[in-house]
Amino acid sequence: LDDVEIMIKIIDNFFNDKDLKRVQDFALNKAFYTPCFFDHAIEKNQESHYGNRFYINTDSELKNLFITQAELKFNLKNLKINKTSGIDQRNLNHFKPHTDSGPPNWIISNILIMLSGPTAVTNGTVFYVGEENNCSLDMHVGFRENRAILFPSDKIHSQHASKVPNLKRYTATLFVTDYEE
Repeated sequence: LDDVEIMIKIIDNFFNDKDLKRVQDFALNKAFYTPCFFDHAIEKNQESHYGNRFYINTDSELKNLFITQAELKFNLKNLKINKTSGIDQRNLNHFKPHTDSGPPNWIISNILIMLSGPTAVTNGTVFYVGEENNCSLDMHVGFRENRAILFPSDKIHSQHASKVPNLKRYTATLFVTDYEE
């Protein structure tokens, strides 16, 4: 697809207040996070570390809540997600442009849900045009708790880097493998 044809959908108020508080409490106080690195990384270091993840596949109630809300808010049916979907804890110390498509996971779309962190442009998500190794900033979506973004997984994107030391945010990413409109 041409960049002109790529659709990015933004929804505020993804969860109702009760469910948002429940998910935030889980993300901040109960989730066990595993360090995660880019698949193509030659070595596991600060440059290839993209965050720490709790895999929602391990909690069927939480997984079902995310899928049900995604179907409702983005008007999708029979949403299927990859087992690597999860809640991420990230330090926003630098940009890490990447895509999430292709083998072995065959992810077609991402749904990013902003769970907890300061409301700001400088800790949101940025999108690029060009190729992964030669791209330029195209647009950004500021961070706002309870905001969700649906976008094609082959769209180059990154967490926004911040100059604020040790700034962390919590997001959930659903790696969509199939759905019906």
